[in-house]
Amino acid sequence: MRLFAAFAIPEDIREEIAAWWTAARVHLESWGWRSIPPENWHITLAFYGDVPGAGLNALAEALETEAQLAAPFALTTRGLGVFPTATRPRVFWLGIEEQREPKRLARFARACMRALEAAGKRGGKRREQKQPFVGHLTLARLSGEPFPMEMSVLEDLPAPPTLAWTADELLLYASRLHPEGARYRVLERFPLLGGEA
Repeated sequence: MRLFAAFAIPEDIREEIAAWWTAARVHLESWGWRSIPPENWHITLAFYGDVPGAGLNALAEALETEAQLAAPFALTTRGLGVFPTATRPRVFWLGIEEQREPKRLARFARACMRALEAAGKRGGKRREQKQPFVGHLTLARLSGEPFPMEMSVLEDLPAPPTLAWTADELLLYASRLHPEGARYRVLERFPLLGGEA
């Protein structure tokens, strides 16, 4: 079972991003970008890959422990970008930051990634982090071979809205691949119960 840990996007925030994205994505469609359906939007903190059933409970317990120690996150949208690089882009994203302490989100993401080790390495094979964590919401993926992307494309897009909300629970998702795209299912919810950040 392919698993990942993430924050969900509240419905009102999702609707505001979707309204902006409807206008913005027309600037990218001629480049071959394929939009991600809004119902699949989330903020990935850790991707675990295939985790056998024996490791699921241990992973969930480790994530629950991390969630109990973490205070809710005051999140905000900020900036646009591509992964992995502008010369070979694959993913187009909207940036997400923690308002009070920007580095805290990356620390929590690392803690979620370590949860697989805390679970006694009974999960799937851990993916090595090739780049520093960047909080983001994936809006589109590039179909076909990547090609250099002119940064003027980003400059031509309408400015994304500045939106703020509180993430107060960590979700463990299962991902199932289908010809028409991935489908996600929430397996567990863990309230963030820690004190002030």
